Amino acid sequence: MKLAAILASVAALAGRVESYTNPITIKGYKMYDAKTGDYFSAKGIDYYPRPNTGELNENNVDFFTDDHASVWEKDIEYLAATGANAVRLYAVDPTKSHDMFMCALRAKGMYALIDLGASCKGCSISNDKYPTCYPSTLKDRGEQIILAFAKYDNVLAFSAGNEVNHVVTDPTMNAPCQKKFIRDMRKFTADCSKTMRSIPVGVVLADHERDFNALYYSCRTNVSDTYENAEWYGLNAYLSCDPLITDGSKATGLLNMLNDFLSYKMPIPVLLTEFGCLNKVFSPVGDYEAQRTWLEAGWISTDKYREVLSGGFAFEYSTEYANAVNENPNKSSEYPFKKYGPGNWGLGYFSPKNCDHGSEPCTYKPMPNYENLKAQYNVTATTNEPKMASFVPATDRVSPPPCPTNGTVLAEATWPVDSVQSYACPAVALSFTCPNQASSGIWVGTTLLNTTETPSTTTPTTTTPDTTKPATATAGTLASATAAVASFVVTTCMAISVAFT
Repeated sequence: MKLAAILASVAALAGRVESYTNPITIKGYKMYDAKTGDYFSAKGIDYYPRPNTGELNENNVDFFTDDHASVWEKDIEYLAATGANAVRLYAVDPTKSHDMFMCALRAKGMYALIDLGASCKGCSISNDKYPTCYPSTLKDRGEQIILAFAKYDNVLAFSAGNEVNHVVTDPTMNAPCQKKFIRDMRKFTADCSKTMRSIPVGVVLADHERDFNALYYSCRTNVSDTYENAEWYGLNAYLSCDPLITDGSKATGLLNMLNDFLSYKMPIPVLLTEFGCLNKVFSPVGDYEAQRTWLEAGWISTDKYREVLSGGFAFEYSTEYANAVNENPNKSSEYPFKKYGPGNWGLGYFSPKNCDHGSEPCTYKPMPNYENLKAQYNVTATTNEPKMASFVPATDRVSPPPCPTNGTVLAEATWPVDSVQSYACPAVALSFTCPNQASSGIWVGTTLLNTTETPSTTTPTTTTPDTTKPATATAGTLASATAAVASFVVTTCMAISVAFT
């Protein structure tokens, strides 16, 4: 897509509303707007708009680039209409531009939770025993993504992994690799904090071995190493499965989870990064069976649940045809998913059956449970939360908890990945302003350097910061990593930069 067309599309999306975003920061176990000090709770949706057929009908596709605008631009309208303020992205390509997508989100006042890993080979923690479960290519990939996305003020956070405990029978096998990757990404972010925003790095786990995972990823095996612990903790948990329970104070599964996390005394925010239980006994709505009520989306924003949770992400925006039908031909409902099926996770689905986001465009069709989530998200309010300056964490939740007795001390392992040198930090402070949107200012670390409130209408200038590795760097096993990062550019829609010496 030509530059003029890109700008026109973004400007059109931006002009519809004036929500915009400021960076989100963490104080204790809560999240706040870094500029206004207002409390922030995620009302999110897991977003992976996989088509029903075609070459994009795969895992690990980055649908959120400028050249895929035709895929996501209408979806953002549906996402925002639910009252959501965030989306979770499972796979991104740091060598491609995401300016249009991030600006379109920002125009709706929405944030993105970005996964640093993905399902491609060498892109995640493996099921090998530590330390070999941490591939050098993952370190390269994580740093590339941080460098590419740090310029956007509406990146909510980075996730260093998704459900690594799902690929092993014993979490102690690969948990040290996941913890080490968190540490490396936090250290890299801190080292570059003079020229880019410090975006919180956390982790997402499946909800088994709950005690071990929560404690191990929030503790420090070396108490003096301030980068070891995750800065936030995500849990993929499907706990509210009984449609007869309509009172959050009686939702046993969620309450047990809440009490468990209170007992861990974690000093960091906790997010439900996937939630929304399927059950065939949910009531039908119209022609659609078993429509989720999404009552838990309202419950987790109440005072009681906010003692632990900083919101959550409903799973998921669209039913993935391949998962719902192809992989479970004897158990799942057939397209268009009006019958109950264990793979029918969508708030809606794509039509027609043979749509591919290419020669056969996909049209989103909301299901009744989309309206149920919308009813919850559009009425939740957290106005009784104190401002950031007034919030004082509980005295028993200010320090990392003790590590599990079976948790590996990171320093006791020899890590081959340590021979992979990090990329150079940007030479000047990263900045970015979306067309026709007011900027939140230039941020480095967690500090606002200057503020620009006037919307930019300036033709963008493109600069290429020094994001190659030092000359002595070891390239690792990712053959084209250095070339890929050197080729991506940080686009600034205002000619703003702050040099550091």
